[in-house]
Amino acid sequence: MARPARISAWGRSLLAVLLLTLCGLPQSWAQKAVRLDTTVFRPTQLIAPGALIVSGIAIHGLAHESWDFSVREGMQNWRAKGGEVPFYEEILRYMPAVPLIVDLGLGLTGVPAVHNLHDRFIEAGLASVLVGGSALILKKIIVSPRPDGSDMHSFPSGHSCISFMGAELIRMEYGWGWGAGAYAVAGTVAFLRLYHDWHWLSDLFLGAGIGILGAHVGRWLLDPTKRLLNIVTGPGDSVKAAPEVSVVPSYDPFSGSFGTTLAFRF
Repeated sequence: MARPARISAWGRSLLAVLLLTLCGLPQSWAQKAVRLDTTVFRPTQLIAPGALIVSGIAIHGLAHESWDFSVREGMQNWRAKGGEVPFYEEILRYMPAVPLIVDLGLGLTGVPAVHNLHDRFIEAGLASVLVGGSALILKKIIVSPRPDGSDMHSFPSGHSCISFMGAELIRMEYGWGWGAGAYAVAGTVAFLRLYHDWHWLSDLFLGAGIGILGAHVGRWLLDPTKRLLNIVTGPGDSVKAAPEVSVVPSYDPFSGSFGTTLAFRF
C-alpha cells in the first residue's frame, strides 16, 4: 500500500517562513517609508544590480568549477538529507510572479504608493519587456548546461530575473517595509532553483542583477514613454498638442514663379 505524501521537516519550516514573511510584516513600516524620487537616474542606483551582474559573470567565466561546483555539491548534500520540497513545480509556477502582482495591486488596498495604478502598469510593463527580453536573448546566445544536464539554457535564471524585478518594484513603490518581504520571496525562488539543481549560483546572481536593473529602467522610462505616447494618467501630466501640418502657396514677383511652403509643428 502506497504511503501518503508527507511534508518533511525542512518543507514545513520553509512554508512557515514564507507564511510569516508574507503575512506578518508590520504594515506601519510601509506607512513610514521614506519616499525618494527614483524617476531621475542616479549612479548609486547601479551599485546593487551592477555588483550582482559582475559577480554572476565573473563566477561563471572565471570560477565556475570552484564556486559553482562547490555550492552545487553542498546544496545537493543538503537536499539528500532534507528531502524534496513538496509541490516544488506548483510553487515555482506561480511564486516568481507574486511580487509583480503585489506591486500592481497593493495600492488598491489603501497602502500609500508612489504612483497610481495606471503608472504602475506602464512601469511594470516596460520593466517586464526589458527583463524578459534580456533573459531570453542571453539564454539563446550563451551555451550553458544546467547542473542536471536537462538543457543548455541555464545562464541566467529567468525565474530570478522576474522575481527580483518585482521585488525591486515593490521596494521603490512602497518602501522597505513591503520590499523586505518581496525580496524574501524572490530569494526563496532563487534558493529553490539552486536546491533542486536547476541553476548554478552564477545564474542566480546574474538573474537577480538583471531583474533589479530592469525595475529601475522601467521607472526611468515611465515619464518619457508617457510623453512620447501622449498618455495622461494623473493631474500632473500635460497633454501634448497634436502635430500640425500647413501648406502655404507663394509667388515670386521677380521671377514670376509660383511655389509652396510646407511647415510642420510638433
